[in-house]
Amino acid sequence: MKIVKKIMIIGTVLIIGIMVCSCRVKKNNSDESKNITLKSKPEIVLNERQKEILEEVGLPTDAEKLDSSQQEAIIAIDEMLTAVEKKYNRSFSYSGYVEQGPLESEYLMAYPSDGNPRTDSFEVRKTDNGYEDDYMNVALHKGFNEYITKMVVEAFHTEQLKVYSKVTYTTLTEAPSDEKMYSGAVSGVNCIYVDGSAVDIEKMENYIEDLKEKLYKSEIDCTCDVIYLKENEIESVDEFNYSEYTKPECYIKREQIIVNVPEK
Repeated sequence: MKIVKKIMIIGTVLIIGIMVCSCRVKKNNSDESKNITLKSKPEIVLNERQKEILEEVGLPTDAEKLDSSQQEAIIAIDEMLTAVEKKYNRSFSYSGYVEQGPLESEYLMAYPSDGNPRTDSFEVRKTDNGYEDDYMNVALHKGFNEYITKMVVEAFHTEQLKVYSKVTYTTLTEAPSDEKMYSGAVSGVNCIYVDGSAVDIEKMENYIEDLKEKLYKSEIDCTCDVIYLKENEIESVDEFNYSEYTKPECYIKREQIIVNVPEK
């Protein structure tokens, strides 16, 4: 009987010992797993441009103080800026960002660092094959505007006017060395402001038809908003406020030209 009791006691001690060891092993494994997870978590190091952008939009410049979506956004912004800089071999700056959403695609708004965000901003979008952008619309802006202005001056027989053009589509991959290269390669929107006191309003239809013919022959697919301003208004119009002069109280007459060039 005593032998049986000894065996039972020894058995109980062994079971308790195994349970304690098992608990220790589980605890140690849990701690090790936790340490591995912490060590494997990548540390985000922000560069100077990322910090400047975050500061500009009023967010912390310490990565640890950003939530996960903010961290992802600032990484994406820097990657897109780097991609267009490499593509065009020039510096670009941040002017806006929209993250992916149910009704929105992710895109960055950027502009040449030596340009103006109000007039030179363009989209950079992420695709399955990398990135696509509208930078050429901005790059062509100045030359295209000068090209359209020449046509308008010839059609209206006066230099008392201002033209503000916006390229909306192009197949060109670099600024043209010849104006003829715009032919069939650029689409745009042109806002034309004419000093009403410098032209014969009665001949407005002739001016319009002449300009329309020039645009069609040049294969420029576009719309033109032609506004005859009241006296002394033209001097106040500039590239930042011209939309304000589309109000009826600012002009004498207003016409629209639509040129649709047939596809070849």
